[in-house]
Amino acid sequence: MTSSNKVTACALLILVGIGALSFWSEERNEHDREWVTHTLLVVEKLQTVRIDITQAETGQRGYMLTGKERYLELYSAGVQQVRGDMNELPDLIRDNPSERDAIQTLEPLITARLAELDAGIEVRKRSGLLAGAEAVTRANNGEKWMGQIAAQIGQMRQAEEGLLTRRLETEAASTTKIKAAIVLGNSLAILILLLKGLVIQKEIVRRTQAEENLKRSNVSLERRTTELSESNKELLATNVELESFAYSVAHDLRAPLRHIAGYSNIIAQDYGPLLDAEGLRFLKKIIAGAQNLGHLVDDLLGLSKVGQQVLSLEATPLDALLQELMDDLAPELAARAIEWRIGELPVVECDRVLMKQVFANLLLNAVKYTRKRELAVIEVGQIMLNGERVIRVRDNGVGFEMQYAGKLFGVFQRLHKAGDFEGTGVGLAVVQRIVRKHGGRIWAEAELDRGATFFFTLGSSAIIPRTDPELANENEEEAMHVARS
Repeated sequence: MTSSNKVTACALLILVGIGALSFWSEERNEHDREWVTHTLLVVEKLQTVRIDITQAETGQRGYMLTGKERYLELYSAGVQQVRGDMNELPDLIRDNPSERDAIQTLEPLITARLAELDAGIEVRKRSGLLAGAEAVTRANNGEKWMGQIAAQIGQMRQAEEGLLTRRLETEAASTTKIKAAIVLGNSLAILILLLKGLVIQKEIVRRTQAEENLKRSNVSLERRTTELSESNKELLATNVELESFAYSVAHDLRAPLRHIAGYSNIIAQDYGPLLDAEGLRFLKKIIAGAQNLGHLVDDLLGLSKVGQQVLSLEATPLDALLQELMDDLAPELAARAIEWRIGELPVVECDRVLMKQVFANLLLNAVKYTRKRELAVIEVGQIMLNGERVIRVRDNGVGFEMQYAGKLFGVFQRLHKAGDFEGTGVGLAVVQRIVRKHGGRIWAEAELDRGATFFFTLGSSAIIPRTDPELANENEEEAMHVARS
């Protein structure tokens, strides 16, 4: 993320935060207003209780003095309103524990006063006007009860008014904080946007410089590309010349080598009896060296031909190709105990001659390195790896250490002593070059004294689908035909 995008994201986050804060503050203010209104309702309800009980007191006293029924109606209305108020009051003060305790004191006072008022009315109805002393006593009791009720209601009102004051202060403080946060947030957002403007300006300058640098780089790259193109042409021409030179040198070496081997054989046959044992040993080394060098020259010529040869592609069933090769090798391998495990192979678009050479080199390589086994087991088949069809050749020979696998396909590279296993070290290099010419790749896996497996592909376009189903599972082998030779 560029610095400009970071600044933009920061500004957007602040604006979103301010919006969320504004919404939250409105919700909080609404909540505070509700509590203020609730407190006012409690204060009003306490005042209503006092007024209603005073009304009941006035109605009872009027009836006691006059005996008129209209005062009884005033008394009954006052009592009903007091009881209704006392039923509503507990719900209103449920948020205030101290007020809940206070109402438990107020309710008995009101209940007792209402009971005394009822008793006075009943006495008045039965006995008529009360005697002066009894009237004074009841009046004094009424004033005492009303004083206690008024004092309790006054305490509750005072507590509610204190709560109201605190809630109003909280609402005002919250509003002030929110306003300050909004002002600060907007100021910060404006500052960030100004900073973004500066960053954008710098980005424009930097981009302009980058475009100029890119133009200069493109000009330099075009010039360099032209130079490389010319160099590649020269290198290609040089490679062709080197291939031709190597081919010519190898071809010209064959005649002298044949002469050396031929004359050495003549000397061994005609003059062998005249030579002592040491002389014969030296002569045999000359013959063996000439033969080995001849084989090496032949392999180098083969490698050079592969590089120069144009592919002659045709649809080739690898099953038939492999069977033809095994028939050719049968006389040579007749003395060996070999168990061949041949799986189903695909039909591929390839150069038949070169592909036969690939299998010949891989099979002979497997035969060579299983020579120390009482029963050599060589498998040829196909598997699916990551959706790609791979052909493999596996043996139970001496194997090799994987840390040296990178040397396998180099010219003259050998992982075993020449005295243990014959060869020139060119065969696998030829295989790799052929596989690459077909657009594929080759690699090997092995474990010392537990055999080796060579894998190669020929490119997805080279595989010609059969009419039968594909392999069942990715890493599962096809059924194999087992044969012994």
